[in-house]
Parts: sequence; structure tokens; C-alpha cells
Amino acid sequence: MLTSSLGKAFHVLEVLAAADGELPLAEIVSQLGYHKPTVHRLLQDLVELGYVCRIDKGKYQLTGKLRRLTLGKLDDHLLEAADPFLRELHDQTGETVNLGVLRGTSVRYLQILESKHPFRLVADASSRDPFYSTALGRALTSALGDDDWNELIAHTKLVARTPQTVIDPEQLREIHQRAGSEGFAIEQDQNDIGVTCIGAPIRDGSEIVAAVSISIPTARFDSAPQSELIAAVQQTAAKISTQLAS
Repeated sequence: MLTSSLGKAFHVLEVLAAADGELPLAEIVSQLGYHKPTVHRLLQDLVELGYVCRIDKGKYQLTGKLRRLTLGKLDDHLLEAADPFLRELHDQTGETVNLGVLRGTSVRYLQILESKHPFRLVADASSRDPFYSTALGRALTSALGDDDWNELIAHTKLVARTPQTVIDPEQLREIHQRAGSEGFAIEQDQNDIGVTCIGAPIRDGSEIVAAVSISIPTARFDSAPQSELIAAVQQTAAKISTQLAS
């Protein structure tokens, strides 16, 4: 995770690019986890350069100068590459399949294929969740070095989503390291009670650019062939990674 002014400026651009339109300053600050004066200063610089415009007091959006290069286009490319493999995983498991990317300290869902089971979690694409309480987020951050991990945690508000959510920084570090060594992450009842998720990272070259996961009711997961589900998610992530590299 870049911590320089340039890196932070690009994080601001990524958040604005992922939005459908204008965003208030408070929302940008919330998504990034940076201090408000820092974000305000970065926005002023980007306005002066012509990449961002201020719509109303405290509201910003990208200008046409950067629109053709923004993350939205890269998201379209990612979706195009991932879609057939996500549908294959959906057919194979019968469970909800998710594709997500890291935006600041949150996971943004780019695509959700809902399970056909009557007992399932219903969510909307473009919704967001904290990175630390989701298998997607843990997979997305699994390759971060110690310095980048510490920086990410320092800018994250660790709030329990459920009674099971891990918010202790040292426990989260252990979870992060395990996800990195195993190549996948499992989260059970920590983002939503009664839901278990398995996530694996998607790479473009050596860089993790997204993650795929399945969401399954915990009661069904406990009686499912867990090793097969894990392997299916990892194989899907590998196929998408290969497609991105081609």
C-alpha cells in the first residue's frame, strides 16, 4: 500500500473512479481512512491539475481529462475476463459467487452471482464491506508486506460487524499471514451471522488486483466437502489470473 503523497492521490482517484458520480468529501475520507485535511489537500491539488472538479461545496468528481484512464475501465476489463469463470464456479458449487477489489480500507463488490438455494445471503454488486471481516478482503491483502499491512491497519476503523468479528490487530495479523501462506482465506460468521466465505486472490502478473469468493450458509458449509470448495475457489482465481495475463 503506497503511503507517499503520489500513492495517496491515486487512492483518491480510485475512489472517485469507482463512484457513479460525485462524492462528498466525508465519503471519500471514510472510504480511504486518511485524515480529512490530507484528503482535502490532495483533492485541491487534483482540482488544480484538472483531473477532479468540485461540483458543490464539499462534493467532487472526476473530469473527462482522466475518465478514459480511470479504474472503471480497468474494472470493465476485469469483469470481462472473470465472468465466464465466475459463472463456472457458480454452476459447480451452487453457492453465491463474489468478485471484489480493494478500495481504500474496504472491499467493493464488482459482481455477485446469487445462489439458487432459498437459504442464502442476498447482496448488491457495488456494495462495500470492511476488508478485515471478509474473506475477499483477507485474500486481497494477503500479499502485503509488514510495512504496508501496518499502514493499512493504522488507517482502518476496526469495528465488530458481529460478535464473532476479529478486531484485535495481532489476531488480524496472524489471519493475514495465514492467508498469505495458504493462498486462500476463510471467514465464518464475522461479516454476517450465519454466513461463511472462502476467498482467493486474483493476480495480474505478480500483483493482486482482485479476489473471488463464495458465500455459503454456515450450516451448509459445516456439512459440505470443504476441501473441494476451497480448491474450486483457488482454481477459479488461478484461471482468471491466467486470463488477465494473456
